[in-house]
Amino acid sequence: MPVLIGMVLDRAQAGSLNPLLSIDGYQVAAIYPYTASDTPRAERGPRSYATDITVPAQQALTGIQVPSYFEDYYFRVHLLPGRINLGSLASEQSRTIEVWNARLTPNTLASLTATGAEGMTLIGPAPAPTVFAANESRLYTLAVTPNGPPTVNATFLFAFAFDDAALLATGRRIVGWIFAPNWVQPVIERLEWLTDVMESHVGFEQRVRLRAGARRSFEYSALVGSDNERVKMENLLLSWQARVFGLPLWTDVALVASPIPSGATSIAVTTTNRDFVVGGLVGLVRGMESEFAEITAVLPGSLTIKSPLDNTWPIGTKILPVRPARVQNGLGLIYLSDAIGQATVRFQLEDEWLLPAATETLDYRGFPVLLTATNWTEDVDTDYARKLNELDFLTGRRVIDDLSGIGTVRRTHRWLISGRAAIAAFRSWLAARAGRLTAFWMPSFQSDLKVVSPIGAFDSAITVENRAYAANVPAAIGRRDILIATTAGTRYYRRITGATALSPSTESIAIDSVVGAALLPEQIRHVSFMKLVRLDSDAIEIAHQTDDTAEVSISVKSIRDDT
Repeated sequence: MPVLIGMVLDRAQAGSLNPLLSIDGYQVAAIYPYTASDTPRAERGPRSYATDITVPAQQALTGIQVPSYFEDYYFRVHLLPGRINLGSLASEQSRTIEVWNARLTPNTLASLTATGAEGMTLIGPAPAPTVFAANESRLYTLAVTPNGPPTVNATFLFAFAFDDAALLATGRRIVGWIFAPNWVQPVIERLEWLTDVMESHVGFEQRVRLRAGARRSFEYSALVGSDNERVKMENLLLSWQARVFGLPLWTDVALVASPIPSGATSIAVTTTNRDFVVGGLVGLVRGMESEFAEITAVLPGSLTIKSPLDNTWPIGTKILPVRPARVQNGLGLIYLSDAIGQATVRFQLEDEWLLPAATETLDYRGFPVLLTATNWTEDVDTDYARKLNELDFLTGRRVIDDLSGIGTVRRTHRWLISGRAAIAAFRSWLAARAGRLTAFWMPSFQSDLKVVSPIGAFDSAITVENRAYAANVPAAIGRRDILIATTAGTRYYRRITGATALSPSTESIAIDSVVGAALLPEQIRHVSFMKLVRLDSDAIEIAHQTDDTAEVSISVKSIRDDT
């Protein structure tokens, strides 16, 4: 029934709408709905009126229910975490999983089914079937052993009365390769980036990086000196050659200084400039005995491991970072006697190495300058070439077109690196190069120009020995940037803007800005030409002679420096 709301009037107001008269909030009628012939008059006694009240029809409202955080989070079963990446398994591992019945009513766990879980056990407080109370959570433990398929891809299905929830566990099992290198020959570390180099007809380059990090590999000679070691290597290759090994990085070796007891969860070792990472593995190797553990924290002087050690390790045990790697197919084993064998093994690490690049200063014209001189213990090879197009019809003279107009120089550069810090710094320098991607200035570190007269602080030209620079390549691209190195260690970078022969013995070299300091010829160590270069290969090899001494030889190629 409609609800009438109105007001009492003290006198008739024919035809006026009553603003306070409504039915369910709708204004519906005039106060006195007279007809046109009606005339208000004062009368006594009851009076009837013809009502004309229209009640609106009931209106149906439509809409949607907006869910809240409550509906999003409750009324279901949660697994925390629901996906586990076990990484590389070289030892037994365990993980804790929380199973939470986020319903406001009891929920029965009818069954717990495992698929692809060989070598894995999921243990809970009560076996299925079991009832989870409203809003109850329980902790389960997933134990994983190294015994099982090489690839871990397991599913544990929790089948509840009202819900299903799945726990996914992935990873890979690895076996440790504990055959140490024979250091009579160096351990070769190879870092390989990938760059697409597009060169125009006139020699300009566009270089594009195609790989985020470097692929990393190691090659070394392993010598097994007894039947025990030889047979273990043979058996390991026959059973696991196509699978992933745990390769100790022998170049990052450290030694146990004090015995490590069984049950220890911390290993004392200097981690600086050694490739230990959280989530990776550390290996303890002594002869043919070994143990691997997962790293949970890396501190400057120690490693924290996830599970206690099973064995006691004495002084002299090797402590090594361990990386998942694959050995090459077709590995050859040479038998030096009935018990002694030798093999050259090559391991390709599974993961790309996202090595942090060195922070460099843009020393000259927007590029860094290489300041490490060549190791002159071996000859330095240099090749000169030009971008030529030859047209030869075989019946007359050939036509040669010099497309770029400049020469290209390839040159080797060698380092002898001593100390772990220096090796780490060189790797970071390589990461900044990213193979053939990033250019840099490289001086020849030779006395290309010999200063024969004092240089004034405000001189815009220097007088040098006449070596036919003005006659052949005056301020030519690739032959116009110089490094003036003094005996005091100061360096000045300048660009040659012109050259004039003063006499058969001297010529004047104009530079783009004054040196700013007075220099005598005897104070100048050398004036070297600089070339803008890049690495000529995406792959660089580091020959580790010991764990803290290495040799490197790289080839660089000059590029146009039209800046």
